[in-house]
Amino acid sequence: MFYMNEQQDFEMEHLSTELVSVMEELKLLRERHEKNLPAKKEALQFIDKAEKVIILAEQGKVQITEEQKVKIEDTLKKISLLFKK
Repeated sequence: MFYMNEQQDFEMEHLSTELVSVMEELKLLRERHEKNLPAKKEALQFIDKAEKVIILAEQGKVQITEEQKVKIEDTLKKISLLFKK
C-alpha cells in the first residue's frame, strides 16, 4: 500500500488546483475559437469577392472609385487582425 505524507498531499492538491485552472483556460480558448469560426468564414468569402473585383478592375472590366478602394483595404486590414487572434 502507498501512503502519502503531508507534503505530498499538499503538492497533489496544488497540482489539482493548477490542473483545474488550466482546464478552465482551455475551455475559454475553445469557446472563443468557436465564436470566431463564423466570422472567419465570412471573412474568407469577402476576401474571395475582393480578389475577383480587384482582378476585374485590373483588366479594365469594372471601375473602382477611390472610396471603394479605401473600403476594401480597410476591411482587409480588419480581417487580417481577426486571423491574428
